[in-house]
Amino acid sequence: MRGPGRPRIGTRGLVGVGIVAGLATSTAWAASPAAGSPGSVLFGLAVLVLLAKAGGLVAERWGHAAVLGELVVGIGLGNLLPPVFGNQGIRFVQEDPTLHVLAEVGVLILLFDVGLESDLRSLARVGPSSALVALLGLAAPFALGWAVTAWLLPEAPTLVAAFIGATLTATSVGITARVLKDLGVTRRPEAEIILGAAVIDDVLGLVVLAVVTGLVHAAGGGPAVSAGAISWILMKALLFLALTVGLGHWLSRPLVRLVGRTGHGGMLLIVGLALCFTFAFVAERIGLAAIVGAFAAGLFLDPYGQGVRAGDEDATLNELLGPLAEVFVPLFFVLMGIQVHLGSLADPAALSLGVALVVAAIVGKLACGLGVLGRGVNRLAVAIGMIPRGEVGLIFAGIGAALYLDGAPILSQGVYSAVVLMVLVTTLVTPLGLRWAFGRRPAD
Repeated sequence: MRGPGRPRIGTRGLVGVGIVAGLATSTAWAASPAAGSPGSVLFGLAVLVLLAKAGGLVAERWGHAAVLGELVVGIGLGNLLPPVFGNQGIRFVQEDPTLHVLAEVGVLILLFDVGLESDLRSLARVGPSSALVALLGLAAPFALGWAVTAWLLPEAPTLVAAFIGATLTATSVGITARVLKDLGVTRRPEAEIILGAAVIDDVLGLVVLAVVTGLVHAAGGGPAVSAGAISWILMKALLFLALTVGLGHWLSRPLVRLVGRTGHGGMLLIVGLALCFTFAFVAERIGLAAIVGAFAAGLFLDPYGQGVRAGDEDATLNELLGPLAEVFVPLFFVLMGIQVHLGSLADPAALSLGVALVVAAIVGKLACGLGVLGRGVNRLAVAIGMIPRGEVGLIFAGIGAALYLDGAPILSQGVYSAVVLMVLVTTLVTPLGLRWAFGRRPAD
């Protein structure tokens, strides 16, 4: 929020900053033979964060969520700069592992912050609705994705349709969580239902992905997937979340008091980040997504969303996380936009399949609204909040491009491009849709 004495930068000024930074980036990377060096990584981090923040500010100035501007900036960088300045700089950004690790830190911080703001009592009240929304958000997109693929690609193997259906089941909790925070509605019942359903949907989506991947391996002569393996994935997820919640109820307050006794103002931030990254590591080691672990860490440390603070500190942990989130969270979304290649949609067949998948993806998630129980809840807002596929959809698509059946990838280049188009559109429409669904009235 702009303070009373802070100078106002116009939209043209922000766009100018972005253009100058983009030109400087392309020129510097094209002239630098040391792409991938520490200096290149630091320079890339500086420019990408600057561009992401400029895009976010422009989006906010036009009345949209900041994440929309960050994604659009990434898409522009990935598709507009290479024809003019060459591919070296963009290829470095797309492939450098250090930048992607830093971006992963951003999405973990985002989900950790969302977990800190979540109230377990409120989540428990909306638990049945979240579960039903998640189940509908799994079944409807899977069926529609399968049907669309079988209709437009009749000669493709059945497992191709099954894998595309599995990709449509994904929900990007990172995208939705960021938009809800931008709109200031994270404590409304709609937001609590969305976040609870998104976590459940993430777990169920991993189960579906594991099943379809197992079937592909079995068709290629690998070990077949079993009911026991599916049950074990579900059991691990439930045990992980249950243990996190239970331990947080008993240990969070003693831990915070112990941190307060150190008398060090930044110790709470250090402990919080350590818990966030540790829980994310544990979640990955047991076969879950790292973002589920980061969200669980927030629930562990502040189970009732009361704003945890250590000792006599004035700042809560959420406020201490603010400067880090301002740097790393936009980096994640601008890098996600850079991965999108619009040129691959030049094939009419790929474009037709992409448009059909977009319709199936949106309609399938809109069915989630039927799962909301009780009165006084904006069902349309809940349904729209489940639409974005974001980074989860891109991960699913990447796995499909790397899986082979009868010597060919499950997702060919054209099909992969169609799936990316679906991910892109569903990710971009969600901030606009949630803004419209919640309206411009103040949050409760």
